[in-house]
This record gives sequence, structure tokens and C-alpha cells, in this order.
Amino acid sequence: MSRVPEKADVVVIGGGPAGSSAANLLAQSGYDVVLVDKTTHPRLTVGESLLPHFWKYLDALGAAKDIEDAAFILKSGGTAIWRDTVRQMRLMDFGYSRPPLHVERGEFDHILLKAAERNGAKVYERVVARKVEGIGGSEQRVCFGDLDSGEEGEIRCRFVVDGSGQTGVLANQLGFREFDRDLRFMSVWGYFTGGDYAAQGGLICPIEKRREIPPTTVQEGIGDWGWCWHIPQKESTSVGLVLPPSQQAAFKASGANLEARFLEGCRSVRVVGELLRDATLLPDSLYGIRDFAYHPTQLAGDGWFLVGDAAAFVDPINSAGVLTAFYTGSAAAQCVNASLRNKGRSAYYASVYSTLVRQRLTLFRLSALPEGHNSYPEDYPIALEAARLDSAVEQELLMVQTRLTDRSGNLAPLLALDRDLSYITSTRFKENVPLTRLDGTPFIPGRPNTMQSLA
Repeated sequence: MSRVPEKADVVVIGGGPAGSSAANLLAQSGYDVVLVDKTTHPRLTVGESLLPHFWKYLDALGAAKDIEDAAFILKSGGTAIWRDTVRQMRLMDFGYSRPPLHVERGEFDHILLKAAERNGAKVYERVVARKVEGIGGSEQRVCFGDLDSGEEGEIRCRFVVDGSGQTGVLANQLGFREFDRDLRFMSVWGYFTGGDYAAQGGLICPIEKRREIPPTTVQEGIGDWGWCWHIPQKESTSVGLVLPPSQQAAFKASGANLEARFLEGCRSVRVVGELLRDATLLPDSLYGIRDFAYHPTQLAGDGWFLVGDAAAFVDPINSAGVLTAFYTGSAAAQCVNASLRNKGRSAYYASVYSTLVRQRLTLFRLSALPEGHNSYPEDYPIALEAARLDSAVEQELLMVQTRLTDRSGNLAPLLALDRDLSYITSTRFKENVPLTRLDGTPFIPGRPNTMQSLA
């Protein structure tokens, strides 16, 4: 007899923040929810910088205290080094009462999955969803494989929420995924121990001080497009390179293997390279992906919803990934709930979901693109509608984020319709911040960026 039930009201594919949020909220509403995930948690996922908005989702999921107890590293704000100009912003200046965090996503995601299980979702790990049959019918069937027993089976359900991330079970099955022609990036990332980090006021501190003096998330530009992140966490520091096609050839020629190329690439980024001077790359911690940005031609239909990275992914420069996952997971749960309670209106709720989520995804996409690099001019009015749904504080924060990294060209004309940008730029971040060590000596960046000329 299979350990996986034969029937449920809703099947959720994937146990990341989007999938676990949808499963959690639907289980709280009294539905029989089955969540399947092909891996075992905690799983290694790229380190993440979280903005303070995420706490409102944790409250709804009943997971806020779990996250507090996990004692992740508190983040004070952001440091951006773009064209050798150092800018900083402090998140608490926006009036938030709860802190942003730097999290190990493996542990963070596991906490969320356990909260969903605690609230009634039935969770089955190492169960891979292979395809969905009967899509749009009165009863759909999620075909699965149990990686432990080798059994193949199916779960009958009314709704499917696909949170399978890059795998995109439903999006790929239905042909609804397109690669983003403006964001043909590659990314390589790994984890370091030791080294230094940047705190507020341009203070450069040894990593041992990260609980005493909260770090910032560092984003350092490599030309107009490429950039590097540096995120101190509890046990290590997440560091990654994001490179457009114009810089990929130089990266590939810079070392005999991926590790050598990554280390050379990190050293060529002036400030981050110096922060890592005394750091050590953890063995077997290196990962890479190409052409990771994509968007959907359809987000929902009769009986199914795409959430999180299964729906879309853009350049993660503005820390929008987990927030988008929470937003889509929560919105999908609300629309599934409404559909089950209002028979015959599922097409309407799928349309509502698609409209709201497409607006949100378009806004984050435009915030990640340098000015003049958008091939989809129809996106501008869509993004404006999404921005107007946010609070004034969230709009200001997004604008400051893009100004930190010189990527405000696409959003500034939109948000300028609603507010005075001079106030935001004059009060919400500091420019030309000098970098100094704890002992008061100047922090001297490393060698010139060898990939800069290829931007």
C-alpha cells in the first residue's frame, strides 16, 4: 500500500516557500492538502537576503516564532558599489519594526514546510511529480514516483498548485514557459568561511562580529549589467556572480575549472574580492546555472496555478525572490479557496490571480533591468498598476533599491507619477560612503575589475 494518499482536495508540487505557503493556508482553511517534494529538507539552496515585508506572511503561516528562534543573522540594510561609487541604505529608516534577515534557505524552507505540516498539510518528501493528467477536468490526477519505494502512482484532486521551481512541472508540460530574451544571464555561487563584511557607515568588520554589528547585503556592479552579491549568514557567507553574455567569455577563459574561474571572478570584483582576501571557499559548495530568467505565457487555468519560481524568475538583484514566492503562494491559496467555495467560478479566480501576479512579476522584472534594455514596452503600464497596489513605504524602498544600483531608469518615470522622487533620493540613502576598518584605517579595494571592460 502506498504511503501517499490516493485522493486530496488540493495537491501542491514543491516544498519551497511558495508551495509550503499555499499548502499551509489551504490546510488552515480545512481542505485536505497533499504536498509532494522530490528532495529531502533541509536542502542546500542559495543564501538569501530577506526584506522586512516577509514577516506579515510568516504571521499568517504561524511560523514567525519558529523563524525568530532560528536566530538567523540580522541585516541592517544594503551596500551597493556601482561604478566605484559606494551607496548605503538602512532599512529601519523606512519605519519597519521587525528586522530584515540573512538566511540559510535550506533551514528557512524547512521551517516553513514543518509549519505547513503542523497546520494540517500532508507532506511527502522524495516523491517526484511527473505530470498532471486530466487538466481542467472535474478531477485531475498528479502522477508521481516514490523515490524510496520505486512505486509509481497517482493522486486524484480538484486543484493543483505547482511550486516546483526551476523544474516547472506544469509550465513545461503545458508549454507555458519562455526564456527572457533580455536576461540571458549565467550565475555561479558558493559559500565561504572567514573574511570580512560591510556594515552601516562603511564599516568593514571581521566576520566574527556579524552578530554584534549587523551586516549589510553587498551588491557590487560589474559594468552595467553584471554584479556580485555578498551575504553573511550564520555559518558561512554566500557569494555569487551574475554575468550577462558579454562577460561570460572572459569568465570561462579565466581558469581551468569552475572553481578556479569562480575564485578568479570573485577576486576581480574589487570590494568583494578584498572582503574575501582571508576567506576560504567551502569544499563542494559551488553551483552554477545559465539562462535562468524566464516568464510564463499563462499563470493559471481551470484547476491549476503556478507559484514561485515555477511561474517566473528574474535577476535576483532586488531580493524579490522569497517575497514573490510568499505573494504567489498566498494569492493562489485564496483563489483556490474561493473557487472551491463558489462552484463554477474557478475561471474567474484564475483570471484574477493571473492579472495580479503578472503585474507583480512585471514590476520586479523592470526593477532588475538597466534603462534601455526592455524588449517588452507593454510592461510599463502593467508594472505601474502593481506599484500602486503597494504601500508608500514599499514603493519608496523599491525605488531606493534601484537607485542604489543605477537601475532606476525603467521605474523612475513610473513611480514619479505618484510622488516626489527628490525626497526619496535625498533622505533614504547615502552616497560616496567611505569604507573604513574597525581600527579606523581606510579599507582599500582590491585590483581593477578584469571583467569590467567587457560590460
